[in-house]
Amino acid sequence: MGSGKQVSRSAHIGDAGIALIHQRVSAMDHVWHERTVDAGIDGTIELRDPATGEVSNCHLQVQSKASDNDFPGETADRFHYDCDERDLDYWMKSSMPVLLVCSHPKRGEAWWAHIQSYFADPARRASGRVDFNKITMSLEGDVSDRLFAVADPHGRAHTPVADLRDETLESNLLPVTMPDVFWAYDAAVTLPRKVYDLQRESSLDIRDDFTLFGGRLLTWSPVEDTALAGAVNGDPTIEATGELLDGSPDSERVLVRLLNNAFRQDLRDDCAFHGKRHMLYFRATDDLSPRSWNTSGTHWRSVFKPHAKKTNPSQVSYYKHAGLKWQFLNLDDEWFCALTPDYYYSIDGYRESRFTAQYLSGIKRLERNPAVLGETRMWAAILAGREGGHDSLFSQNERILDFGKLVTFDTDRGIDEAKWKRAAEASDPTDPLADGELAETA
Repeated sequence: MGSGKQVSRSAHIGDAGIALIHQRVSAMDHVWHERTVDAGIDGTIELRDPATGEVSNCHLQVQSKASDNDFPGETADRFHYDCDERDLDYWMKSSMPVLLVCSHPKRGEAWWAHIQSYFADPARRASGRVDFNKITMSLEGDVSDRLFAVADPHGRAHTPVADLRDETLESNLLPVTMPDVFWAYDAAVTLPRKVYDLQRESSLDIRDDFTLFGGRLLTWSPVEDTALAGAVNGDPTIEATGELLDGSPDSERVLVRLLNNAFRQDLRDDCAFHGKRHMLYFRATDDLSPRSWNTSGTHWRSVFKPHAKKTNPSQVSYYKHAGLKWQFLNLDDEWFCALTPDYYYSIDGYRESRFTAQYLSGIKRLERNPAVLGETRMWAAILAGREGGHDSLFSQNERILDFGKLVTFDTDRGIDEAKWKRAAEASDPTDPLADGELAETA
């Protein structure tokens, strides 16, 4: 009995991979054009403007690599693909963007990378390897904004428009109420560091809530029987805080300094100050054990935590401290504090890690809006004096400043958060801390 025509298994898998791309492209309302002759490109995507339905004359070339087996190094999160050098040379010479799409057609999974952008890095070009992150590089759902960003980086063919819908936006602004009066003394010294030197000599608790201006030491409460007593001469005058705002730039700067120092004083028991970064951060616990803060009754956020070495989980690589940068703003004669969450990294709970820049770069690439919002809400709760820590030290101390709730705004326009998230992730899908251990030295 003669054998009929057969289609090889590899050809069948290849066709299935192209069919999956066609399906995903059509689901986004774009046009797929398949090539009948494959010379390193399997087809093109012609993008349609979703706002108008018109084809945009923006094209993306696509090379499909499909497999029913795992790709090299494949895990639940990632894999890599080693490009043929001749294919890579061909793709890099193209005047149109080239997308490499790797897929498992049977599982309905596909991932993509923009070749020219990815291999603009000489080290990547030399390796010929694409490292795929399955979450950030997935070809699933509507990734039109990212495709337009690749095909038309100047935005001439497609300008996204905010949706018409009601939304409440939560800002990072906290209303602040300050004392009605301040105390003004003749200063015994002219430099802030000299004030601190005198305070240390007193053996009393050091105070941050002061500033020097015009030969006077201004503070939010009397200095008698405190460490500041040795830094002043004579009796004080008690002045209205509003008198500092006489409309001159100097007066507002003085008030902002007083507010900044009151802020430091209010959080002094639990937070250290990083002068160069103008940031407060949680101090280490006495035994270097983790510490958390309750943000919503059931959800705890870490404010101090040791991180183990990947190569030796029994050893600590670094300690991460929740931190905060802030700015006091006078908006239409109302005062607000703008909160910007940050982090401090130490090698022993105290001394700053020399890899702080790398750690910060890594976490800012990985953290998205919900995480930043959670940190902002946590600091807002701390500043409002709400219970939350295991020891609740913040709520036990008398505060100089009082804070309200985060300011919200109502709007009739909204954005697609999922698209913004995907676009942010697409900018650099790699984790800079994933490829190796940073060697910390004490």
